[in-house]
Amino acid sequence: MVSQETEAFNRARNYLIEGFNCSQSVLLTMQELLCIRDDLVLKAATGFGGGVGNMGFMCGALAGGIMTIGLKYGRSRLEQKEEKERTYLYCAEWLRRFTDTFGSGNCRDILKVDISDPQRRKEYWDVPEHREKCANDTVGVAARLLMQYLEEIEAERKNGSMDTSCA
Repeated sequence: MVSQETEAFNRARNYLIEGFNCSQSVLLTMQELLCIRDDLVLKAATGFGGGVGNMGFMCGALAGGIMTIGLKYGRSRLEQKEEKERTYLYCAEWLRRFTDTFGSGNCRDILKVDISDPQRRKEYWDVPEHREKCANDTVGVAARLLMQYLEEIEAERKNGSMDTSCA
C-alpha cells in the first residue's frame, strides 16, 4: 500500500507534468486526498502560477499549501477568531518548513531563472527536463512535505491519525 506522502508526491508531480501550475497541482492533490474538492478554489489558485502571475515571487507550491491549510482549518465567518489564529499559526509553520526545505519561498530563487521575462520563461519551460525537475524536486516534494505536516497537525489535534477516507 502506498503511503499518503508518496501518493501526494506522485499526484502533484503528475498534475504539473499534465499542465496544471504548481499551486493547482499541490492544491488539487490535497483536495482529492483530504476529500475537500472544490473547483472554484482550484480556479482561484490559477493566479499563483509562476510565482504569482509569472512574476517569480511566492512559489505556487507554497501558495497551494497555504490554500489547503485555509480550506481545512480556516474560518468562513467573522466570529471564528480561533480558527483564524490557528490557521495563521499553521501557515507560518508551513512557510518555515517550506523555506527550510527549498531555501526560499520564491519561485525565481527555487527555479534559478527570472520567469518574469517572457523570453526567458519560454526558453525555460520549452525544455521538458525543466518541467520534470520542477515536478520532481519542488512540487512533488512540497506535496509530500505538506501531507506530512497535515498528518502531524491532525495527530496533535486528535491524538491520532488523519482520516483521509472520502466516505
